[in-house]
Amino acid sequence: MFCPNCGAQNDDADLFCAACGTPLREVEAPEEPEFQEYETPGQPSDGEQPWQNQPSGGEPSWQGQPSDGGQPWQGQPADGGTSWQQGYGGNAYQGQPAGAASKQTAQRKPLPKLMFVVIAEAVAAIALIIGLVMVMGKRFSPETVALNYWEASMNHEWGKAYDYCSFPDSDLLSRQMYVNANANNDEIIDYESVKVIDTVQQAQDELSDLNSLLGDYVSDETDETLNNDDMKYYVIEYRVKGSSEKSYSYLTVAKTSGKQFLFWDDWKVTSSDSWAQNVQITIPANAEMTLNGTKVDSSDAEVDDGMKTITIPYLFTGEYQMSVTEEGMLDYNRLLEVSSYGIDDSYITLIPSQETVDLVAAQAGDDIKLIVESALQGKDFSEIEDCFTEQAVSEGYVEDDYNDLVEGLAGDGKTSGVISLQLNNINVELSSQPDAGSIDLYITMDKKETYRRYWSDDPGESNYEMTKYLTYEKDGDEWKLSYLPVSSYDF
Repeated sequence: MFCPNCGAQNDDADLFCAACGTPLREVEAPEEPEFQEYETPGQPSDGEQPWQNQPSGGEPSWQGQPSDGGQPWQGQPADGGTSWQQGYGGNAYQGQPAGAASKQTAQRKPLPKLMFVVIAEAVAAIALIIGLVMVMGKRFSPETVALNYWEASMNHEWGKAYDYCSFPDSDLLSRQMYVNANANNDEIIDYESVKVIDTVQQAQDELSDLNSLLGDYVSDETDETLNNDDMKYYVIEYRVKGSSEKSYSYLTVAKTSGKQFLFWDDWKVTSSDSWAQNVQITIPANAEMTLNGTKVDSSDAEVDDGMKTITIPYLFTGEYQMSVTEEGMLDYNRLLEVSSYGIDDSYITLIPSQETVDLVAAQAGDDIKLIVESALQGKDFSEIEDCFTEQAVSEGYVEDDYNDLVEGLAGDGKTSGVISLQLNNINVELSSQPDAGSIDLYITMDKKETYRRYWSDDPGESNYEMTKYLTYEKDGDEWKLSYLPVSSYDF
């Protein structure tokens, strides 16, 4: 017999389901026995009181009790026996004795259906939680992080790859900088047979095999290194489609201080081959440098001889649009390639712009006039030293040359020396292409002078075109002469 509630199979003789307690059949109430109506002997017909109401002796009598003391047919028997009106199955219907209830068959109360629903839902919820814990644990495992990063890199999904990484704290190690640095790396590689190998576990297995052969081979220090729970080292073994040989990528994954959804450890790829450290670039002292449009901080740069060396703490490996700019100089632009070892050609110089060349050329005519006129008047070098670079002044050779010019123009004051001097029609042009921090010029001018002659009291005159070469160097924010362009032999 099958339970109509839960469907469980039961024996045909069972009254209740052994699984859920549901009654398996209806219990039929016993039929009331039919009794023959008896006419009480001696009952008066004219309204007299019946004999059973009150006996003559004043004692109460049992209703329907026969006069001869036989078994009563109704009511409680005199000896306390069981009434003949007791129902089937021990259930008394009338005149039931006090102990008869203990003889009833106990029925199990069936469990409510709602309870089974609640139990089923609880079991399902527990199974769901266990499954969720296993799925989330797999999702945030260090092996999964390493493989996800590698796959994103192979597919050139650089923004996604960046999210699996942990980088040092640096303004130049931003997500956008990472994407830009790898923008030109767009050749997607088809691969297959990908496998993640835990190198630490592999090493432990190999050392365990050595221990079994050689005894206690692993030192405590080695064992501690291998059992570092905060660092994982993996090899991604894969095969490029069409290749018969395997390729390998090496990744380091570290546990961070954060948590994923409050419970799971947060793991990030920290392989150092994705960035370069302490990259040094030397540029002019007053210049600024940008990488992919981001200005590089040079406040801590070391300045020497008009150049400054910038040390960049970290840079992603890859390619950068590098620009070095300075007022009055041509912009320097190039594609900078950074490897984990740093960069090549880190010394950057700038060339003066055409506007700067024109300004310096105009300045050259004024400087020549000032020097010659000051020397002709015998003025001190301090009057013209601003025309020269700080280095030229500090080394003293320019001052010596100027003093020689002063003496040559003055002569002895009687029989030699220049009396008057005029420079006209000054024309300045580039003598060569400007290079880093210097401009080479040549200047032509008409020179007209009068001078003393020892053999005559009348002064001599000369008028001719003179050509001189000048070199200007950048001295701070200004362009200045690096040497004296004229001498006493020119007059």
